[in-house]
Amino acid sequence: MGATIMAAGETANPQAAVRTVMLFAGQGSQYYQMGRELQASDAVFRASLARCDQAAGPVEGRSLSQIIYGRPMAESAGFDRQIESAPALLAIGWSLAQSLFARGIRPDLLLGYSLGETIAATVAGVLTLEEAFSLVFENARSFEALLAPAAMLAVLAPAARVMALPGVAAARAELAAINSPQHCVLTLPRAGLAPLMAALEAEGLVIAALPVRYGFHASLLDPAEAAVTAAAARRHFRRPAFPLFSCATAAPLAVLDAAHLWQVARGPIRFEAAIRALAAEGRPLRFVEAGPTGTLAAFARQVLGAQTLALPAINQFGHDLRSMALVEERFR
Repeated sequence: MGATIMAAGETANPQAAVRTVMLFAGQGSQYYQMGRELQASDAVFRASLARCDQAAGPVEGRSLSQIIYGRPMAESAGFDRQIESAPALLAIGWSLAQSLFARGIRPDLLLGYSLGETIAATVAGVLTLEEAFSLVFENARSFEALLAPAAMLAVLAPAARVMALPGVAAARAELAAINSPQHCVLTLPRAGLAPLMAALEAEGLVIAALPVRYGFHASLLDPAEAAVTAAAARRHFRRPAFPLFSCATAAPLAVLDAAHLWQVARGPIRFEAAIRALAAEGRPLRFVEAGPTGTLAAFARQVLGAQTLALPAINQFGHDLRSMALVEERFR
């Protein structure tokens, strides 16, 4: 069942001169210990994580909090099992949003990146927490059962330049995301990762392999289409409390349904295009990232200019309370 979303331009705060966009990150942004300082010191964040632990239930005998905080950050390269990382990102994104709401920061719209679209929909009330966790668990089991090992590689260079390199074709890599004029992501079979990394490093490019096991946003995901679509079709999608904008279509989300969620997982992520489409509507924008790294906020500044107000709620460098305080100071 689909849910009709608010029309383009309709916002939760139509009189505001500046629109606040809340960003939600996707797979690959996870790391152990994310939000640790908030978990220890912020009552709303801690209670929200406890609510997520309850809604998700045990994951192979452990709570989500135990998974997130049970290992040191230095071991985060191993935080790549979908059945752990996807619900962990949902829990962190939802809990960060609750903490931001408690500080009086109310978005005019929500923009999710890949899995972040499911997180945004959950924050907006389209799915209950229980429904959202059930969906990500079901998808994770389908990916484990149906997909071959794959890799995703972030590249600090224009997409057109990267895709023209011979090593990319040789590795059977596909363009998975365009995040800014100088940043893109490739998806490829796992066997081609080492040769491609060597080829790109020989070109002098800065690269980073993402902690994922499957080939999102590319044809490598196709064997899971029937299972992922059927899982979404069994859910009930409600009208959102906030307007949603999609990185899959670079447009306001008119209907959230199984077909759209498959497009989000299978199609390329168009983050740069989404940010430019929002800017083209003519009203000033500011961005707060309710995700673990602050990478999406950085991409927004790369797209719209360094003067753009785009801040992370937390990041992987610690000082979560300081980051939250800065957001509260600049956004209220």
